[in-house]
Amino acid sequence: MNRGLLILVPLAACGTNQTPQPDPVPTLPTCVPNRDGMITPEELPIALGASVDYYVGTSRTINQAGTSWDFSAELADDQVIELGPAPLSEQWYAPSFPSGQFVVDAGSGLDGVYHQDAQALWLDGIASHLETPPAGKTLIVYATPLPTLRFPVTEGQSFTATTSLANATISGLPFQGTDELTVDVVASGKLSVPYVNFSPVFRVRTQAVRKPSSTGVPSTSRRTTIFLFECFGEITRAESKPDETNPDFTGAAYLRRFALGATP
Repeated sequence: MNRGLLILVPLAACGTNQTPQPDPVPTLPTCVPNRDGMITPEELPIALGASVDYYVGTSRTINQAGTSWDFSAELADDQVIELGPAPLSEQWYAPSFPSGQFVVDAGSGLDGVYHQDAQALWLDGIASHLETPPAGKTLIVYATPLPTLRFPVTEGQSFTATTSLANATISGLPFQGTDELTVDVVASGKLSVPYVNFSPVFRVRTQAVRKPSSTGVPSTSRRTTIFLFECFGEITRAESKPDETNPDFTGAAYLRRFALGATP
């Protein structure tokens, strides 16, 4: 497989809306998995304008245990969506993110703004896809970007990072506080999705915690598990219900899986 595409969206509610892709046919980077037990920056290329089909569903029961994960069942209520990274320059919020490189749909009308270098894949902030959506504008510019992956990605890797939200706007309302991201690469193994298997795949657990600065206002959290493969990026994503306590949760509020040959 020589198509490289990154899909990675933490710190956002689940959903299936899609960031529009540019009209020109994208040039896809060449990347061949060498299965050496790590993912380097070169093995996580950003294919701007490219998209991949995914099955998506809600309220799924999943099993994260072990090192062989079976997500191959096709379900009658699965939907098929296209997702992929889009240029930041085309978005209304681009001037707020001078270090950003690209955006990815984050669900629920939100986009995640990212850049990638030799050290990490960084989340620069979050913004509503529309400048004036019915639910109110969201614009979160992190004081310091959050690393969502550190390179090279290897089994056993773990880190926590925190950034401040100063003068943020969430659903049209002002917000100040912090976002904290904890990432654990807990295992590598074989992943099955409809009609195709991937190995070795890394199982990456993420917990995102948002803490308001106001006294007496509770924090909120969400857990996400993604399965990454060299030169492809995200194969499968499972998102927990809000404030889930089990890092290996079995009830996924949202499940997304690579859909080989599917038609949206």
